[in-house]
Amino acid sequence: MKINNLNNFEKYLKEIIEDKFINLNRYKAGKPIEEIKREIFKNKDVKIFKLASNENLAGIDKKILQELKKELKNIYYYPDDSLYYLLKELESFYKVKKENIVVGNGAVELIRYIYQVLVKKGDKIFIPHPSFAIYYIDANLFEANLITYNLSFHGFEITYKDIKSHLDKIDDPIKLIIICSPNNPTGSIILKNDLIKVLDYALSRNIIVVLDEAYFEFVDNPDYHNGVELLKDYPNLIVLRTFSKVFALAGLRIGVAFTNDYISKALNNIRLPFNVNTLAQKATILALRNYNIFLEKIKLIINQKYFLYSELEKLKQKFGIDYIKTYSNFIAIRVKDANKVFNELLVRGIIVRPASDMNMGDYIRVTISPFKSHNKLFISKLKKVLTLI
Repeated sequence: MKINNLNNFEKYLKEIIEDKFINLNRYKAGKPIEEIKREIFKNKDVKIFKLASNENLAGIDKKILQELKKELKNIYYYPDDSLYYLLKELESFYKVKKENIVVGNGAVELIRYIYQVLVKKGDKIFIPHPSFAIYYIDANLFEANLITYNLSFHGFEITYKDIKSHLDKIDDPIKLIIICSPNNPTGSIILKNDLIKVLDYALSRNIIVVLDEAYFEFVDNPDYHNGVELLKDYPNLIVLRTFSKVFALAGLRIGVAFTNDYISKALNNIRLPFNVNTLAQKATILALRNYNIFLEKIKLIINQKYFLYSELEKLKQKFGIDYIKTYSNFIAIRVKDANKVFNELLVRGIIVRPASDMNMGDYIRVTISPFKSHNKLFISKLKKVLTLI
């Protein structure tokens, strides 16, 4: 009888839980150091360098860390759900009214909210490809009609010309255009003049543009955009920023969306209670107040980017690899067999990200460390691995 009841209940679950939730491909995160030590090195005390998840390897400033420790005594209280002091700081720093700000448990939570509020089954979403995996996953979750075009393998630049030429072939209406700039996983950008043309095109057709500027601070191109400054002219714009990257707060999860009053109110109304924890709120305030410290760390990462360029050029000539010039704190490198390179680096204590699960074929994505010793070690290990391929 018990077995029959169990079988009947399993049938019942299949009836009430839609297949889309069962079959959905969950986001694949980079493996943490602890897992690699356990799986590969049987918990031996070995030095492992994680270059897989685009974190800021400069880490948290000691002054900020000391201030955060003071907050630990109060963690038995719920966080401030009104985000009063955090919104006040964000408003002051970005010169945007708090009514136009939404704060999430990482930018990924905000992306989910955007889809939930704006996207209905069958709505058309347009996005250059490849791009951040969450946009594809959430499109499937909300049963949107995802329309993509492949970025040119010649630099993977995002341009108005390419976007318009593909949009002109699509029957209206398009609900969202999503532009990740710098783009993850390519590191490429759309230039400001091109972005403005896209925004004008979209506004004339009542299309909402989501501009993901998660890696905004790493860009060293004078023709780059600042989405926050464009908000006043484009009510169809949603700008995303994160504190996981340049501000080195990936473990605390903070994402921010800037948009018009109407969209922000809807997003805030569905925001989960206490979605931003106490330490995350405090850390974000401290990070903004110490922005100059992070600017210095950004310079180190950008300098190391050019060091990697010079080293990769040598490997390019010898082994036939290639790479995409990047405006972020990571670099995509094309090799002959990305999964084999990934595994061979792994057993040598280097974690990178095979980009095959991001639809980039034989590319690996590698975090750029601010420390030259880390990047030299990666190059030396990569060189050894390439001789095996």
